[in-house]
Amino acid sequence: MKNKWVLFSYSIPAANAKARMRTWRRISATGAAQLKTGLQILPNREGLLENITWLIGEVNSLGGEAIALQCAQVEGMTDQQIEQLFQAQVDPEFEQIQDEARALLTMSDTPGDDGKAKELSAALRKLRKRCEAVRERDFFPSGAAAKTLKALDSISERLRRPEHTDLPVARLDRSHYQGRTWVTRARPYIDRLGSAWLILRFIDPQARFRFLGSGETPNLEQSELPFDMAMGEFTHQGELITFEVLVRDFALHDPTLVKISELVKHIDVQEGALPEDAALMKTLLDGLIALTGDDHLLLERARLLFDALHAGYAKAVHGESP
Repeated sequence: MKNKWVLFSYSIPAANAKARMRTWRRISATGAAQLKTGLQILPNREGLLENITWLIGEVNSLGGEAIALQCAQVEGMTDQQIEQLFQAQVDPEFEQIQDEARALLTMSDTPGDDGKAKELSAALRKLRKRCEAVRERDFFPSGAAAKTLKALDSISERLRRPEHTDLPVARLDRSHYQGRTWVTRARPYIDRLGSAWLILRFIDPQARFRFLGSGETPNLEQSELPFDMAMGEFTHQGELITFEVLVRDFALHDPTLVKISELVKHIDVQEGALPEDAALMKTLLDGLIALTGDDHLLLERARLLFDALHAGYAKAVHGESP
């Protein structure tokens, strides 16, 4: 029978109070649950076992004693009861984040200026970072994490309302933007590649693209459309990245695009640790860029990545493929 659990017990001399507290905090950070006084339990997973091995060494260096045992089951407790111990630790943290999220949602429904929108966006990013940290210790999910992420997604949608910016609401006629050449800087990254995909998929399927090298500028006399550049209307505006500006200006109201724009913004702004899906997307994108020297080929490859992301999100949001 496979060893499912790791039991960890330690003792540190009472005189070393600071070391005792530091060790307790580090054990708590692993997500360990307490079975009995002085006896902790963790699921037997490689990364967690490495942490416990490191902690044993630290306890011994402090003059204490520590031991870890692997076992298939704990007599007197079912696996379900042990899993509930872990859930009882993390679920209240998720509920606290949900409470704070609901408070932000209330604030987002009241009139405010651009400063308030920035404050709400910053608070939302902090809540997401906390949520991701708790998810790392959510070994046996009860559904609280999914509920928390849904609450955070609701705030993201509210913050994208036009009234949260000082910019006029533009609803552009897509027929005026067909068969055009869209221009941006060379070596496009997440916002420019995502915006180009959005243009081709939802605005102008026949769009052409030109990538500008150093010293080159858009040919406005030939009706070229710059995007994600200092000139032109399709670029960062206030708290909105270029992807979000295109979604707003062409009224592309789709829950799937909301989720994609959130991911693009996480990578583009990159304040603090990235959520798991954004970190994975960034790794894939960095790989594509490393493998692809030509910008037009890079766009073609990135389009497939965004198409797959859109299909996956659509299935999650609508319950079926688009």
